[in-house]
Amino acid sequence: MIVVCPACQARFQYDERRFGTARGKRFKCPKCAHVFEVLNPALAAQAPESTLSRPVPPMPDEPTPAQVPLPVQQTTARRDRESLLAAAGLAPRPSLKISLAFLSGPQASTVQVLEHSMITIGRDEGDVITRDPETSRQHARLDLRPDGTVWLTDLNSTNGTVVNGTRITEPTQIQSQQEFTCGNSTFMLLVRNTNEFPLN
Repeated sequence: MIVVCPACQARFQYDERRFGTARGKRFKCPKCAHVFEVLNPALAAQAPESTLSRPVPPMPDEPTPAQVPLPVQQTTARRDRESLLAAAGLAPRPSLKISLAFLSGPQASTVQVLEHSMITIGRDEGDVITRDPETSRQHARLDLRPDGTVWLTDLNSTNGTVVNGTRITEPTQIQSQQEFTCGNSTFMLLVRNTNEFPLN
């Protein structure tokens, strides 16, 4: 026979022969821990259907539904996954479009969209290529963090990385429309929130 929990509608099988001559059996739902009684099917002909299962007070050593942890919802799992990805820095916020404009140097008057969370700037290696002989092969790195901030780090370059006229020696946060220089190449960081300023 199939036993149905009146509280959560969970279904599970039970061998009705185990009722024997007993009038009914007490069950505890394995899903929600609700305790209820089911009458012997042999007595179903003599009893109304509504009385075949009815809740009974739990025994002192039996947990109540409030003491049983509720199942984790899918929305919570999805939110946790997104938080983990953001914490790992796998990608910048999808609502931000971040670009780098070349103001001077061999690549002057060009703009490059930054599509990764970690961008390497170098003379002939990396994500942003300067083709500038005064720029080191791997000169600097931009880190696009999950909170939307951008940080610039010099990679022990020969001629250094300059922000606001000062050569940086540790990771430095830069803002939108702020300039920095690697060798003879000057850049401007451009950050646009695509939610507020969508493309036409």
